Amino acid sequence: MKFNIIISFLALYLLTTSCEKIIDVDLNEANPAPVFEAVMENDSTCYVKASLTSSFYDNSTSPAITNAVMTITDQLGNTETLSHEGNGTYRGSTVIGTIGNTYTLDINLDGELYTATSKMPPLTTIDSCTVQDRGSFFGGGGPPGPTTYFVYVNYTDPGSITNYYAVQTTYYDSVEVDYTTDYRIADDELSNGIATRTFTTFTGFEAGDTLTIELASIDEPTHLYFKTLEDAISGAGFASAAPANPTTNFSEGALGYFGAWSKDEIVFIVP
Repeated sequence: MKFNIIISFLALYLLTTSCEKIIDVDLNEANPAPVFEAVMENDSTCYVKASLTSSFYDNSTSPAITNAVMTITDQLGNTETLSHEGNGTYRGSTVIGTIGNTYTLDINLDGELYTATSKMPPLTTIDSCTVQDRGSFFGGGGPPGPTTYFVYVNYTDPGSITNYYAVQTTYYDSVEVDYTTDYRIADDELSNGIATRTFTTFTGFEAGDTLTIELASIDEPTHLYFKTLEDAISGAGFASAAPANPTTNFSEGALGYFGAWSKDEIVFIVP
């Protein structure tokens, strides 16, 4: 599962007073920070996308990091150096993600060492998917035209531990004429040990639409990263406090996340 999310790192404070005043805002273009989006899935190898933060004034793609040395290691001593495939993408080939193992990712970039650790949680399997008429959800008949549905993913939460989840839904968007991927996060604070259903996406679907749904069991630091990312994006409205960078599990100086997770997948056709 590639959770490719655009992160906002720079904030502009809007200050107003009753008198006229010149305010200098420092939109620092120097000292770009490294950003690592790293994943270790069950039965797969480690994948890392590496880039640098870009200038506030630069609308181009963030520059890729191509000269890092990355090493993945588990608690059993299995280790390998990831290969750079180009454009800031690094991938392993021999260390395979195993449920219950703890993985450490070491990244050496220009003599600076960045480290993150993640333990792969037990797998929670998908039981089924169900739909709900959007009109009934909102208490009315819904908009004119074909009936549209919300899609839920259903699973039974294990009761022995605290569980955190990420739900990825990929579907064909006829408006954009492309495939779209939506993400949601969840936990078992209100559903520990019981049968549970959660939204896949707030997009409405018609009968015959096909969705690929992935349910990933993630650890707490990875959940915290995505939660603070979600808060930063949704809280960036007018007159709101400037959003902070999402909470990373990398050592100080790097942004992004390293998540070891187990996932289940289902292809669902809306009935």
